[in-house]
Amino acid sequence: MRLLFDPDPDGDAAGAGVGGDDGDGFEATCEIIVRLTSEYDEQRRGFEAGGLDEFTVEQALEYRHRGTADGRLALWREEHVRALLLEWLPRNVTVLPEEIEEHDAPGAVATLVEFLAASGLLDVRSDDPARLREVAELLRQAHAEAMEDPRFMRPAKFWMLTAARSGVDVRDERAMDRFIADVRAGRVEYDEAALAKVMGNQFLGGLLGAGPDGHSLLEGRTLPLPVVDLGDEEALREAAAGVDILGQLAEVARWLGKEGQPLTKTGRLKTADALELACHLGTDRGLGAAAGPLKHLAGDGFDHIRRADQLPYLRLLVEWAREARLVRAYRGRLVAVAGARTVREDPLALAARALTALPALRDPLLIGPVWDVPSRLYPRFDLLLTDLLAALYGMPAGTPWPMLWHTVRAGHLDDDRWPGEGEDTYSPAELRVVLDLLVRTGVIAFERGPVDPSVLDGLRSLAAEDGSTGPAALLGADDPDGAAHLRELLRSCEGDDVELLRLTPLGTYAVRELLTSLGRSAPALGDLRTADATTLLATLFDEYDDQHTRTELAGWIEAAGGWDTARPALADALKRVRLHARRNGLLRMLVAELPDGYGPDLLRHLRTDPELAPSALFVGREQAAEATLLADKATEHGPDGMEDMDDREYALAAAESLLLMRELDGETGLLDAVGHTRADAETLTTMLRVAQTSGHPDISGLERLAAIDVAALRARSSHLGRLRADAARKRKSGSARKKGKRRKRR
Repeated sequence: MRLLFDPDPDGDAAGAGVGGDDGDGFEATCEIIVRLTSEYDEQRRGFEAGGLDEFTVEQALEYRHRGTADGRLALWREEHVRALLLEWLPRNVTVLPEEIEEHDAPGAVATLVEFLAASGLLDVRSDDPARLREVAELLRQAHAEAMEDPRFMRPAKFWMLTAARSGVDVRDERAMDRFIADVRAGRVEYDEAALAKVMGNQFLGGLLGAGPDGHSLLEGRTLPLPVVDLGDEEALREAAAGVDILGQLAEVARWLGKEGQPLTKTGRLKTADALELACHLGTDRGLGAAAGPLKHLAGDGFDHIRRADQLPYLRLLVEWAREARLVRAYRGRLVAVAGARTVREDPLALAARALTALPALRDPLLIGPVWDVPSRLYPRFDLLLTDLLAALYGMPAGTPWPMLWHTVRAGHLDDDRWPGEGEDTYSPAELRVVLDLLVRTGVIAFERGPVDPSVLDGLRSLAAEDGSTGPAALLGADDPDGAAHLRELLRSCEGDDVELLRLTPLGTYAVRELLTSLGRSAPALGDLRTADATTLLATLFDEYDDQHTRTELAGWIEAAGGWDTARPALADALKRVRLHARRNGLLRMLVAELPDGYGPDLLRHLRTDPELAPSALFVGREQAAEATLLADKATEHGPDGMEDMDDREYALAAAESLLLMRELDGETGLLDAVGHTRADAETLTTMLRVAQTSGHPDISGLERLAAIDVAALRARSSHLGRLRADAARKRKSGSARKKGKRRKRR
C-alpha cells in the first residue's frame, strides 16, 4: 500500500503508484483507509452512537492527493487542516440542512490523523495529532461559516442550498425541475447579493481564497520528480569555476564592496559608476549574434553613454546579482551583502543561487531600452522557465527542442492567442536566447542527433489519442488543431539530426536547488544516508524506483556501520507499521532490494521475532513461490529458507493472509478470495478457526475475524449478487429514450 500517487485528475492514471505499483492506486487506497479509519473510530468509541463522517475522511485524502503540491496522504500539518476546513471542503462539498448534524469535518480529519499515527503510517514530518485535533476544533465555527460563504460556491451549490431551504427535496429530479422553473418565473425568493458574489467568483475562475488578502490556501499538484545522482561535488565545483557569467556576478559584489556606490532616485547606478563597472566586467562581450530578437543582450557599447539604462547587459548582471542576494540597496547605496561572501567564494553555491534567481529576471531579459513589442513570454516567464527546467530535470536522454517548445507553448502561451492568429515565430526565438544564456551559465547543453526511441514511441502513442486529456493535452492536442500539431511535432522529431537539450551535471545540481526552493521534493542519491530507518523505508517505498532504492539502501547500511547495526533498526521500523499491507510491502521491498544477500538473511532473522514472524513467513512463502514459478521447479534451497516451516508457522502465515485480505477488501473480500459455494464457505470457516489458534500478535484483528459469520456473509453476498444481476438486466432492457432523458437531466 503506497501513500503517494501520480496526479491525474482525469481518472485512471491516478491509480499508478509513483514508484510503479501492482494496481494499488489512489482510489483503492483511499477506500481502504476510509474503512479502516471508521473501524478504528468504532473501536475507540466502543461502538457508541455518532459514528465517523466517512465522506469527509474521503475528501481529506482527496485534498491531500489533488489540492497540495506534494500529494503525500500521510503528511499532515496545521496548514493542511486549515486549507481542508476553510477552503477545500467549502469549494467541493454541499451539506444540506438535514445533514448538518452528521457533518463533523473537524472531528473526521482529526480522527484520520490519529488513525494514521496509531497504524504507523503518519509521516514523521507531521505535526502532533493532539495539536491537529485542537486546531481542527478551533476552526469548527470558521468551517461552518466557510461552508455557507458565497466565495466558495459554484452556481449549482447555491441553487441546491436555496432549494433545500425552501423545502424542496433536492434528491427528487422532478422536484428540482419544478424549482428551477419557479426560479425562472420569479416565484422563488433568494439572496440576490450572494448570487452576485457566486457569479462574480465564477468569472474570476476561483481566484479568491481563504488565505491572507484573499489568496487561495490550495496548491496545484506537481509531478513527482525522479531520483537523480548529483555526482562528485568537487567536479561540479570545478565546472562552475570555469563559467564566466558566474564570475561576473561575483565580481559585481566585489567591485561594490562594503561601502558600495550611490543610487539614483530610480534605483539605478549613476551613469559614471555604471560605465566604470561595465568596463570592469567587460559587458561589451554579451551574447553577441545569439541575442537574436533580444538585441539589448548582444553586448553593451561604451561610446556616448549618457544614461545607465543604455547599458542593458550591465543591467542584467546587476539585477541578477540583486535577485541572487549578492548585492542589495541600503540607505541609498548599492552594497555587497556581507553574509553572501561564502556564496561568492564557492562556485557551486554561486551557480545554484544564480539559477534560483533567474526566473525573476523577466524585466532585464525581455525588456530592452525601448520596449517596442511586448514579449509573449513576459507575463508568465517565471513559471514558464521553471517548468521548462523541471521538464529537463532527471531526463536520461536529450529532450528534442521541438517537443520542449510545443510543451511551453501549450502550457503557457496558447491561452493568450487571438482566434485566427498565425504561427508565433518571435516567442521561440526569444526563448532560444534565454536558453543560450543558460548554456553560457553552464546549466544546459545543446547537441544534435537522433531522438531517444522511447520518446518517439511516446509521441506516436500521443498522436494516436484523441488528445482531449492527459499528456496529449499538455502538448496542445486539446485545441482544434491539436492533432495537426502532434503530427507536425512527430515529424520534426524524426531523423538523425534533431536538436536536443539536456541538463549538464552542474545544471542538474542547480535546478534541484531551484525546485527545492519552491517547496518541491527532489530526491537525490545520498539524501537518506543519515535518515532514521522509519523515514528511509517510507521514502524509498513511496518515492524511489527499484534501481535507486538498491543504491540508497547500500549507502544507508554503510553509513549505519554495517548490516549488524542496520538489521535491528530496520526491524524496529517495520514494527512501527501496523497495517499489514504496508508492512508486507515494505518487507517485500527490502527482500528484493537489499544488497549482498541481506534480504534472505533479514527474513530468517524476522522469522524468530514474535511480532514480525507472520509478515516474514507470508512474504517468504510468496518469494519462494515466485522463485519456483520462474525456475519452473522447486529450488533445492528456497531463497528465504521457508521450506522447513512447521505447523505453527503455517498457521501464522495463514492468519496473516486472512488479516491482509480483510484489511484490503473487507469481509466480502475473504469470501471472494475463497469462493462462494457451500464447500468454500466451510473452507473459510476452517481457515478462520486456524487463525484464532495461530498465536498471531494482531489481537484486535483476530477478534474481528472471530466475529465474522460466514453463513450470513455468504447469504448476504448471494443476495447482493442477485440484486446486481437484476439491476443489470433492467439497465440493458431500458428504452433508449428514457436513458437519453436521464442523461440529459444530469
